[in-house]
Order: sequence, then C-alpha cells, then structure tokens
Amino acid sequence: MAALWHGLVGAMGAVMLFFSIHTGSYGLGIVLLTVVIRGLLFPLYRAQLQSMKRMQLVQPELQRLQERYKGDRQRLAEEQMRLYREQKVNPMASCLPMLLQLPLLYALYNMLERFNFHGHPPLTAGFLWLPDLGKKDPYLILPILGGLSTYWQTKISMSLQPGTGQQQMQMMTYLMPLVMFYVFWRLPSGLAVYWVVANVMTILQQYITVGSLNAGPQAGKGGGG
Repeated sequence: MAALWHGLVGAMGAVMLFFSIHTGSYGLGIVLLTVVIRGLLFPLYRAQLQSMKRMQLVQPELQRLQERYKGDRQRLAEEQMRLYREQKVNPMASCLPMLLQLPLLYALYNMLERFNFHGHPPLTAGFLWLPDLGKKDPYLILPILGGLSTYWQTKISMSLQPGTGQQQMQMMTYLMPLVMFYVFWRLPSGLAVYWVVANVMTILQQYITVGSLNAGPQAGKGGGG
C-alpha cells in the first residue's frame, strides 16, 4: 500500500514537471495536471449528476411516501429503498467524487510539500502574483477564490437536491467555503491553484452536463420509471 501511495505521489510530480518544462511555468504545470485529473474523474462525475437528477425527479413520490408512512419509520425506509432501486437512484452518489478527490488532494499536498521549485532552472517558483507555489498565498487571493468557488459549486449541487436534507445542505453551503478558506490560507498555494481550477472545471461540467440531462433523453428516462 505504501508503495502504491509513493507511486501515485511520484507520478503526479512527474506529470506536473513534464507540463511545467513544456510550458515554462510550474503554475501552468499544476493547471494542466488539474485538467488531466478532472478529465479522468469526469465519467464518474457525470454519473453523479445523473443520479442527483433522478433524485430530483423522484422527490414528489418521496414526499407522498413520507406522508403515507410518517408514523412508521421502518416501513418508510423500506419503501424509500424500493423506490431508489426502481428509479436507479443512489442517495450516496453525490459524495463519491469528493471522497475520491480527497486522496488526490492529499497526494498532491505531499508532492508539493517535497517538490523543489528551485531545482529546474530556468523555471521559477513564482506564478502570477504568487512568489512561491510551495508556500501559502501571502495576499489571501487564492484562499478567497477557493472559498467562493466552493460556495458556487455547492449551491449548484444543492439546486439538484430539493427536499433532500435541505437543512444540512444549507449548513454545508456556508460551512464548506469557510473551511476551504481556512485550509488554503495555511497550505501551499500550489494546492490552492489546483482546487480553484478544479472547482471552475467542475462548475462548467455541472452547467454543461445538467443542460444535456434536461434537454436529452436521460431526463425523461429518469422520470418515467
């Protein structure tokens, strides 16, 4: 397991260095590495959005079940699971891409923590306003962007899950941006570059995918079962 982990960290560093050398910038190397990672995760993310869309479509039936079995929690749970199976809905699907991204974030953190941004001249450690990608952003611009993009992404996800844990989702909408601001205030700015670019790509993927689901046959299929 340790060898696999070190292999992942080493592979991420090699890919980033490859992109950095060919673009002349470590920052652009991180951006392109982010594009590769988000591209690899996109099929899973699309499946997540499809499941969330199906969850949105079954809300009226879920509300009817809650009214019918409000005095019988066990029967309500059984009927909800039956409905999920019939409609091919996975209530936990919205968590999976985030759970998969956490090891990648930690691997990227390990890689950036050890990476020598001064060891491959003429490449320099600076990027845009950042003096050193291996250190935290002294101007707090990236932590703010990380928090704002997290808020935007969470709001879009929340709009696809009406009636499903709204109170918890409302809390997460405001809590997660604060958490991410604090995290990237303390961590290397290279990691914040990854997070902001990944969030922007995710938001674009959300708009494109949800638009295709609304216009395409998937939407009708999800509501017809």
